[in-house]
Amino acid sequence: MNKAERFRRLTCTQELRKDLRGSSVRAAAFTWAAGAVDFLLRIGSTAILARLVLPEQFGLVMMVTAVTAIADQFRDLGLSTATVQRKEISHEEVSNLFWINVSAGVLITLVICGLSPAISAYYKEPRLTVLTCVLAANFIWGGLMVQHQALLARQLKLGHSATVRVLASVLSTALAILLAWFGFGYWALVWREFARCALLAVGMWLCCPWIPGLPSRKTDVREFIGFGAHLSAANILASISGGADRILLGRFWGPGPVAMYRQAYQLLVLPMEQLLSPVYQVTQPGLSMLQTDAARFRRFYQKVLTVACVASMPLSLFVAVYATEITRGLLGRKWVDSGPILMILSIGAFIRQPVSCAAFVLIARGRSKAYLGLTTLQNMVTVAAMALGVYWGAAGVAIAGVAATYVLIPPTLHYCFKESPVTIGSFFATIVRPVVASLTMTAALVWLRFELGAAPMLVSLTLGCVVALVVFLGAWMATPGGRVEVSSLMSDLRLALRRKAVPSPVGETVAAAN
Repeated sequence: MNKAERFRRLTCTQELRKDLRGSSVRAAAFTWAAGAVDFLLRIGSTAILARLVLPEQFGLVMMVTAVTAIADQFRDLGLSTATVQRKEISHEEVSNLFWINVSAGVLITLVICGLSPAISAYYKEPRLTVLTCVLAANFIWGGLMVQHQALLARQLKLGHSATVRVLASVLSTALAILLAWFGFGYWALVWREFARCALLAVGMWLCCPWIPGLPSRKTDVREFIGFGAHLSAANILASISGGADRILLGRFWGPGPVAMYRQAYQLLVLPMEQLLSPVYQVTQPGLSMLQTDAARFRRFYQKVLTVACVASMPLSLFVAVYATEITRGLLGRKWVDSGPILMILSIGAFIRQPVSCAAFVLIARGRSKAYLGLTTLQNMVTVAAMALGVYWGAAGVAIAGVAATYVLIPPTLHYCFKESPVTIGSFFATIVRPVVASLTMTAALVWLRFELGAAPMLVSLTLGCVVALVVFLGAWMATPGGRVEVSSLMSDLRLALRRKAVPSPVGETVAAAN
């Protein structure tokens, strides 16, 4: 078998399209299982490190990552998504994209190191110069694994990526706890990130049996770069918006409020990322395969939207009700100021994930330029709101971010669904059941807290979890069509447990449901 044939087998998606639903669900399920382990590890390590490292030291690292997160988008250049979205791709094309990513990673490392004195001066914190240079080296590791990770995603081999992530998290977290125990302070957090990125790069190369060739001038990748440029620009803008909270708070209020805000944010976002990341990782390849089949495209997207609602809506409102208990239990008493911020952020998270996944429609249909325009609007509104909110500190920034989320719902849905198989009406028809069920659950939890009064924290949280689950499922099934939808989700779960799709006539039924 020659090199071209081996690569064709590595990237061909024809067999996946025959049982896309089954392949997607199984890949998402395996990734979720690995993600659940990673989530428990991250929560546990956060609880340990929060007691070994001071909030002010956490804040130092968070201020730098607000800047490096923006630069990280230049490393990818949107080329990983271009590799996944493309119907057909050659070994020479991916090789050229690989070298572009590596070159970008090296260049960004040098630029960030050169800017480290300016970053330190902006925050008025001299310790950040060396810290920034060490974290900047992670861009080189990142550039080395972009295309390998994209090739795994293209084949829905997400279990491989998930396993690598778990192992990298285990080893890097063990290193961080050991260093923190011996008093290394914020350097324990810095070396955790460095070790994690290095281990990820090594793991992706081991899991993806592809060796890039030398760059070739004869292979034209300008179309990839054009598509990726719009995505990269959009992701850069999104990173600016995502880091605006830390940049503004760090400049005007110092590392302490940054740490309080960011820890609250991570307590909310980490669970949702672990629940939704497996689904989102199969969404882009799945929708890209179906971009010429309107009916299957719409059904696939509605299934993703339903899962996003189930994972984010009840969880966000549960966190809003029990924000104080969650913060105190996981982080300790010295992080008590994060509680009110966590409650505010949870209100925005209630709708953010369902609305955000509408962007998959734009990207899967190749409308990267429209996606860039929408992202520009979203980030202008969000950053402007936070710039006003920073006057009132961390709580003001949190309220501003939530307000921007709800203001941007109409334009986001309009631009994402315009001239697509998905409509705004179908979007709201899909989310109405989880919305009603989540609000009903919240009313029950507020009543429960009032009745329990000053009950022990563990008792309150345990009873709250039981009541939340029972009321949410009961309210959903009580809505028209709710039982059928829950049954469909359970069917997907059972499908995920199968080792392979069942042939004939069940296989035909599954394919039709796609």
